[in-house]
Amino acid sequence: MTDYLDIDISKIDFIRGNTPDNIKETCLNLCKDYLADIWLNITIDDMEFKRLSGGLTNQLYYCAIKQCDNDNNNKEIKSPIEVAIRLYESKHFNNYDNKGYERLTDTVVALMVSQNKLGPKIYGMFEKGQIQKYYKHRQFRVDEQNNPKLVSELATKLAQIHAMDVPIKKSNNWIFETFDRSYEEANNLFDLKALYDECNCQTLKGHELIDEIQWLKDTITSLDSPIAFTHVDFRGSNIMVTDEDGIILCDFEYSCYDYRGCDFGTLFAEWGKNFLDFLKPQDFPNDEIFKPFIDIYINEMTRLKGNVFTDDKRNTFEHILKEGKVFALASNMFFIVMTLKQNESVIPDITFDKNQEMKFSEFFPNNDTNNLFKA
Repeated sequence: MTDYLDIDISKIDFIRGNTPDNIKETCLNLCKDYLADIWLNITIDDMEFKRLSGGLTNQLYYCAIKQCDNDNNNKEIKSPIEVAIRLYESKHFNNYDNKGYERLTDTVVALMVSQNKLGPKIYGMFEKGQIQKYYKHRQFRVDEQNNPKLVSELATKLAQIHAMDVPIKKSNNWIFETFDRSYEEANNLFDLKALYDECNCQTLKGHELIDEIQWLKDTITSLDSPIAFTHVDFRGSNIMVTDEDGIILCDFEYSCYDYRGCDFGTLFAEWGKNFLDFLKPQDFPNDEIFKPFIDIYINEMTRLKGNVFTDDKRNTFEHILKEGKVFALASNMFFIVMTLKQNESVIPDITFDKNQEMKFSEFFPNNDTNNLFKA
C-alpha cells in the first residue's frame, strides 16, 4: 500500500507510452509537411528535440530549429521555429460521442478554442495528432490563485468557454455514465470488499460506494446546474500561464456539453493546493475566497449573454458557489472510480490505496477531513 508521503511526485515523469524508435524522424517529417518554409531545409542534426512531460493521455514532443544560417537569417521566416507535437494515444475514458470516433469532435473543439484564443494555437492537424504552438509556461497553482489579475483572466476565459456554441452533440450525460461504467468495470474485475480490507479503507468498508455514487448523482440532478460547453478537466495542470500570451487552456479532448458545475468543481477541488499536494486532504477555502472569481465570471457572462443569463435564477453567486462545492465532490469521486477500475492510477507508482480512502472520507461531514457544506 502506497502512502502519498512516501512518493516524491516531483521525480515522476508524467508521460504516456513508450517513445517510438523513429520518433525524431516522424516529427521532422510532420514539420516539413505542415510548416514547410525553413523546415524544408532542416535535417535531424539541425533540430533540437525532446519529449515533454505532462502528457497523461497523449505523447508530447518539442521540436525546434537549433539555429539559422546566414542566408536564412536574411530571409523572412514565416513558419514557427519551435513547436509542440501532440500524438494521440487511446483515451483513458470515452465521452461516447460520434459512436467512438471522438477525434472528429477533438478536431472541431481544438480549432474553435484556437481561433477564439482560448486554447493553443494550431499549426497543423493530421489523423494521429496536432502541431501546436509551444508555450513556455507555468501551471495555475497557489501563487497564481493569489494573483487577482490572473484570477480575473481565468474567470473571464471560463465564461467565454461556457458561452461557446460548438457544433457537437448537445445532449450528454457523460459524468453519470463515467461513474456507472467505471464502477461496473471495477466490480467485474475485483472483489471490492477484499480490496478495501487489503488497503484498510475503513470509510469505504463502512459505506457502500455505489450508494454514495447514487446520492451524488441525485444531488447533482437536484442542483440543476445549467448545461454548457465545458472543459471537464479544468484543473491547474491544464491552465498554462504564459508571459506573452496570458492564460492558455489546454487538453480539451474530453470537453463536451455537460453541467457547467464540472469546471467550477474541478478547479475548486484543488484550490489552495500546489501540484505536490494533490493527494493531501482538502481544507476547502472560505466561501469569500471564491467570490472574486465567481463575480468576474458572472460579469463576463452577462456581457456575452445579456438578459438570457441574468434572468436565470441559477446564475447567482450563491448558486454557482454551491455548484462548485457539489462538483468538487464529483471531482474526488471521479478520481476514486477511475483508480478503482484500473487498480492503478494513470499516474505511475500511485495505486488504489488509502489515498482514495482519504478522498472518499471527504464526503462525510462527521470526519475531520472536511465538510464542504458547512454553513
